[in-house]
Amino acid sequence: MCFSDYSVLKGKMERYTSLVLALLLIGANCQDESTSAPEDSSAIENAVSKETGICRVCVCKDGKVNCKDQKLGTFFKLEQWAELTDIKPTIVDLSDNVITNITTMADLPIEELNLSNNKIENIENASFRDLQEMRVLDLSYNRLTSKLSPHAFEGKFSAEEYEPLSSMRTLNLAYNQFHSLHQDLFEHLPELTSLDLTGNPLTTIDHVTLIAISSLPMLKDLRLRSCQLTEIPDKFLHTPRYLEYLDLSDNKLTMVPQELEETKNLVYLNLNQNPIVELDMDKEDALGFPMLRKLQELHMCNMPELRRIGTGALAGLTTLSKLHISFNPKLAEIAPKALARPDDRGENYVWPLVKELYLQSNNLTEVDRRLLSRWELVEKLDVSDNPWLCDCSTQWMVDDLVTYVERRATNESEKLICQEPIEMRGLTMKQLHDKKSHMRCVDKYGNRPERDGAILLGTLIGVLLAVPIMLSLMLLWRRGYFGWLGFRGPVDVSRAFYKRAPADDNYI
Repeated sequence: MCFSDYSVLKGKMERYTSLVLALLLIGANCQDESTSAPEDSSAIENAVSKETGICRVCVCKDGKVNCKDQKLGTFFKLEQWAELTDIKPTIVDLSDNVITNITTMADLPIEELNLSNNKIENIENASFRDLQEMRVLDLSYNRLTSKLSPHAFEGKFSAEEYEPLSSMRTLNLAYNQFHSLHQDLFEHLPELTSLDLTGNPLTTIDHVTLIAISSLPMLKDLRLRSCQLTEIPDKFLHTPRYLEYLDLSDNKLTMVPQELEETKNLVYLNLNQNPIVELDMDKEDALGFPMLRKLQELHMCNMPELRRIGTGALAGLTTLSKLHISFNPKLAEIAPKALARPDDRGENYVWPLVKELYLQSNNLTEVDRRLLSRWELVEKLDVSDNPWLCDCSTQWMVDDLVTYVERRATNESEKLICQEPIEMRGLTMKQLHDKKSHMRCVDKYGNRPERDGAILLGTLIGVLLAVPIMLSLMLLWRRGYFGWLGFRGPVDVSRAFYKRAPADDNYI
């Protein structure tokens, strides 16, 4: 073999060896990639699944699905909800969107579903049937009307009937467009304890609405604020025997509903912003409260027409501990025994042990000591911003009430400012207390101390002016200056007795 042929052969052998080594390296790499491919593909698949469906537009984290204010116009489909099975969400928030129609949801462990502030007009039948753990459903601030069907809340179908949504406890239908409720609206919600109908234009509680609410025997919390109600009909509160919280504020009630007597377990009552004028147990059109033996908190604030609370008007509230009667611009009188009731023998009076009393920003000129039996036990007290009359009727406030107020908040009694009498206007009861002032009383004719000085000064001036005027008139009269008026002075009278006889008279 010549030298040149050897060199050629050697070069070919080297290229062949390099090629074999390259193929071996490629094979090894392929084998490694093949063993790790399933793991990498699984990770990629999981990542893709998290970025698709509901969680692509919402935040899915820690058992919560947050779709708030995402400008959603269409409710998610059943299969999209089913993709959340592995996430197991307990709270779903779809509020502040523009959804109009609610459709069926998948079987998920959702406990709280927020659909408020949308444009929902329709809820398809059995939309929530598979949400067997749902406790709270918020449908407030939507466009639901009296056409809402009871079938919207039906549960799973069994051989005999639709099963109820037995876990449902709270339903919020506030600020929709209900004029009445379907009488069977809550037939699939037998365990409902809280119902909010605030802001719906009910105007009146008609027969079908009464049946609907009366069908909730476990109801504890009922909110009917701003529903334009003029009265509460008989038997409306007869069935929900466990009712504890009732909000009737901002309606058109002109008297305390006597139907409240049916609520044997009522603890909280709100009557704010109703046009009630007076509470008086002696007037049939202004009766006070019926017997509410368990009521603990009462609100009667921002009532534009309230003027007077008479004797015994609050006597039926035997366990009252928090009383809010504030921001009533015309309220000028609260009777001393408004809260007092006769004992069983009728010999003495008993009062509830009020722990919180709020009487600020009314038109009160005084608060009687007898309004409460134990002022020293009041834990929170506010009677500020009233036009106080600082006379003997409020002496006890200066002597004692200031001390009670100061114990709870230093310098708080400086808000108790005298409006009358005029010479004390602007003084605080704390200043009077520190000076140990003793104030005069208004007399039986209604005259007030600040007017005494003006009356005395006017009388004195009148006397001083009358004496010289009378003396002058008498002097002029004596001198006959008033003869032209028919008033003769003493001189003219004496001359009448000594009139000269005529010259031609004959005497015998």
